[in-house]
Amino acid sequence: MSVRISEFELNVYNPLTGDEITSIELTTNEELDKIFSKARKSSNYFNHSKFSIRKKIIKKFSKSIAAHTEDLIDTICLETGKKEIEALMEVFISLEHLRESLKNLNNSLGKKSRRSGILKTRKVWIEYEPYGVACIISPWNYPLILTMTPLIEALLAGNSVILKSSEHTPLTTKLLKKIWDDSTNHSDLLQIVYGTGEIGRKLVNSKFTDIICFTGSTAIGKMIAQDCATMFKPLILELGGKDPLIVLPDADLERTINAALWGGMSNAGQTCISVEHIFVHEAIYSKFIIELSNKIKNLSVYENIGAVTVKSGIEKMKSLINENRDSVDIIEGECLGEHFFPPTILINPPLDSEIMNNEIFGPIMTVNSFNSESEVIKLANMSGYGLSASIFGKNKQKMKFIADRLKVGSICFNDVLTHYGMADLPFGGFGLSGIGKVHGKEGLRAFSMQKSYLSTKVSLKSEFWWFEKRENFGKLIKKWIKWKYS
Repeated sequence: MSVRISEFELNVYNPLTGDEITSIELTTNEELDKIFSKARKSSNYFNHSKFSIRKKIIKKFSKSIAAHTEDLIDTICLETGKKEIEALMEVFISLEHLRESLKNLNNSLGKKSRRSGILKTRKVWIEYEPYGVACIISPWNYPLILTMTPLIEALLAGNSVILKSSEHTPLTTKLLKKIWDDSTNHSDLLQIVYGTGEIGRKLVNSKFTDIICFTGSTAIGKMIAQDCATMFKPLILELGGKDPLIVLPDADLERTINAALWGGMSNAGQTCISVEHIFVHEAIYSKFIIELSNKIKNLSVYENIGAVTVKSGIEKMKSLINENRDSVDIIEGECLGEHFFPPTILINPPLDSEIMNNEIFGPIMTVNSFNSESEVIKLANMSGYGLSASIFGKNKQKMKFIADRLKVGSICFNDVLTHYGMADLPFGGFGLSGIGKVHGKEGLRAFSMQKSYLSTKVSLKSEFWWFEKRENFGKLIKKWIKWKYS
């Protein structure tokens, strides 16, 4: 258990030990009203700030995050139960994203000229403006990096931010807020809300929030999308995944198996782009199963994988396993205690089973065989999720053929998960995996409104297509069409 919620506070527990860490007061309705007021007031000046001012603030924030690396690692591990290296990677990737976003700002959101067509007397261009107040609702599985990514993009785009952390991991967000306040002297630009889905829905439906960014489950994402639709409020949804790993007959088996285990088991499988499906060509299927089985039995839950952060996830995983326990071969690794779940492989489960069609979000992978490219494309696309996929092999032409037909937002060739760490590479999915992109110029633009401008270079008393000259203009246009487009 990572949290217990009472009427007035969040009681935070260490998932590894079950010991209570601390309590945090829930945000009240009165406090929320004040937060809305401060956010709107701060947006009135920050929305129109120069890029240089935004950069200066964010650079101070970045330096302070780097200075607090150990504090962030300790806090992340304490409230999630993940391994120290996983927490360290959150800090590192967050800082790398900060660096790249600062570099991308001018080029991504600066004024851009456009062609005016045949009207050479006109000058046209586009500019990007902030929405106003951005509401970010962040998840518990990566409480730093999945908060920092949209947070930095929203702020650099010129929005003030109201951030609701997951109720399961409020301590990382609390520390992040302290770092922000101490380093930037702009406390009202970033405000934190603590609570459950109830207060999250108030944020989504408030007239004081102008754009919503939610990272979390597909089920909640659908609810948020419905609420935003009634208000025509823009939103970014980074939702669940059921990522396939496709193994072609010429793949390097040692690298593929090592990648599959890390991609599916790191952070206890609690990753939206975690490897969940493995589809192996039948020519190497038996050998792959033998080598994978040998390796997974040597994986230590405590040393390699880490704890399951939310205890209800363990019950869900047990249910998925029990559905298939009597009908398929199941390979399990070592497990040490009630806060852990053993690394598990299900061999050839039925395609219509729940485990093949719903996100697992734990250290469980399924392995199925295939015999043709058309078959594996169908298998990889069957779940309706479309976040990421990986393909392992040596024939680049065949790999690209398959990749072009997968309905996902990202593809890795002979690699897994690494693409998320590429700060300039847009990230986001299709279908049940969400709407919109973060990272790169696409992420900065996702938190911006695009506005088009036109200006006259020469101002006449009357234009040719206005009332006074319209008849002659019509004759001229007919001649132009016949000459130019026929």
